[in-house]
Amino acid sequence: MDYKKHVKQLQKGNEESFNAIYHETKHAVYAMVLPILKDSSLAEDAMQDTYIKMIEKIDQYNPKYKFINWLLTIAKNIAIDMLRKQKETAIDSQENLDLFISQESSVEKQMITEYYLSLLPDEGKQIVLLKVVGDLKHKDIAKILDKPIGTITYLYQKALTTIKDSERSGSNEK
Repeated sequence: MDYKKHVKQLQKGNEESFNAIYHETKHAVYAMVLPILKDSSLAEDAMQDTYIKMIEKIDQYNPKYKFINWLLTIAKNIAIDMLRKQKETAIDSQENLDLFISQESSVEKQMITEYYLSLLPDEGKQIVLLKVVGDLKHKDIAKILDKPIGTITYLYQKALTTIKDSERSGSNEK
């Protein structure tokens, strides 16, 4: 997607450019905020706040940075702020993935995806979701999560190993 073109149009108030940006980035934004908030309704609120903030701050966007990284940084900061304000304990993140997964998958695929994601710690889930659902590169995930790229690569590989080990042990049981 040509973000530069759409950002320029959005700065001029073009609603179609907003729609294009939203449809291109909504999965990545959701994948960013859900593991932080651990609640699908809060994640949806964070998404809404993210796009409102994006519109408010679009004139401050610096084109020398990748637009998606800028947007996901906004999403991450909003989710963290919401988490800080939240007084209740977070609900198990497995329940919170249901809405997202059910919109994207068949029932069988949903069950498989939920099972494999349940094997991962929250940070691993977030990295896998950003990589697979958000289609981001490790260097972009590293910038968004403010971690060294080596750490992101290690955690991603560790998550894949956990999933593969589970597949092997599951097939050995049959």
